[in-house]
Amino acid sequence: MPIGLLRAGTLSALRQHVPRYKKIAADILTLLGQRVVQRAAGLVSIYFLARHLAPTLLGQYQFAGVAIAAIAFTALTGLDNAIMQAVSRGSRGLYRRGLKVGFAASTVGGLLLGSAALLCRELRPDAVVPLAVGAACFPLYAGLIQWKSVLLGEGRFSVWSLVESSNALATHGLIVAAVLLDVQDVGVFITLYLLPTSLINVAMTYITWRRCGEGKSDEGDDLFRYGVRTSAINVVGSLSEQVERILIFLVVGPAALAVFLAGDRLSELVRSVAQDAAAVLAPRFARMSSYSVKLARVIQLICLTAGVLIVVFAFTFAPAILIGVFGPQYSPSIPYAQALLCSVAIGNVGQFQFRFIRSQANDVAFRDVVLWTSGVRILACLALVPAFGLWGAVAGIFAHRLGVSATTSFVLSRRSLSDQPPQPGTSSEQPRAASHPAGSEEHTS
Repeated sequence: MPIGLLRAGTLSALRQHVPRYKKIAADILTLLGQRVVQRAAGLVSIYFLARHLAPTLLGQYQFAGVAIAAIAFTALTGLDNAIMQAVSRGSRGLYRRGLKVGFAASTVGGLLLGSAALLCRELRPDAVVPLAVGAACFPLYAGLIQWKSVLLGEGRFSVWSLVESSNALATHGLIVAAVLLDVQDVGVFITLYLLPTSLINVAMTYITWRRCGEGKSDEGDDLFRYGVRTSAINVVGSLSEQVERILIFLVVGPAALAVFLAGDRLSELVRSVAQDAAAVLAPRFARMSSYSVKLARVIQLICLTAGVLIVVFAFTFAPAILIGVFGPQYSPSIPYAQALLCSVAIGNVGQFQFRFIRSQANDVAFRDVVLWTSGVRILACLALVPAFGLWGAVAGIFAHRLGVSATTSFVLSRRSLSDQPPQPGTSSEQPRAASHPAGSEEHTS
């Protein structure tokens, strides 16, 4: 081939692909910046709280978040993903429908938390305040988050990041102010954690409602049904994500939960980077018809490199950072932090693969992954936490993250997603093209 033609072809390929990759990189950096602000604000507030509250009280404060996350499925979280997919393909009509159903369902979650608070008055009095405050805030806190899916589907990452960063600064600023004012009531701290997000959800829901009209289509109906079905599957997923924390609180005690979550804080911070990268790619995944060998190799290479860096971080800088944030009294958390960081290193491939499966509106593959991996985690934690305490919880998380990587790899190799009936308006042989410009811009949960 003549050198001139080769050079021309190379330049043409670069002009075609470099802008797209630059856009992806810019979106990832935008989300990373938001995550840095969010996590930094959280670390500042936990720095003050860990020194202000005794471990038992800190464990009660953190249990409120655990309880809310455990029953998040009642807000029909699968609809959020369906709305994101619809918007990324050019249709906002599903938003209002999903909002109405999701918010109505979230009131059930509030009632469940309230009922649990009543039941715990005699059995576990230290759980009453976290559950009662969570019950009051849950519908607004968890039932009005569909606006995020619209922004993500439109690729409006800068707007999403600005709102989330402002929320984090307001929330944790109020918590620090309460510490400086020497507030001792755990209920006040839980309220300050939940209330700003609830109010921002109300404001953003009003704005998004006004610009997203009613809509109905065959594709919208299909995605709505897909969202409801995956929400049902998420019952197991939500419970499994919190099972070891609930068991630690109930079996070992609130102080032990504070020690465990101190160790888990750094692993969650690192894991969130991979979550953001996968979230940036989600709308692009939604327009793909198959999981190609090339895509698999790129993801594996990225995750292998990141995994090595995470392990090095776990045994070098992580202990000093943990002690610097939580104080010397939480030095027993260091081994748990190192182990959990290693579990993140081995679980990143599964996270990207699972995001691809979710983006395909394939509820059968989604169900297979969630039920198998969540079942492993729940059974492992039920068996190991009562017997081995915090190390049993670590082992359960390891089993879950290994299971996600193995199960998603198996599903993608055995169940060709492109063999499923194509979604309305798409072709199983061509990458899906969005029907409006926002589809090329991208961005949960």
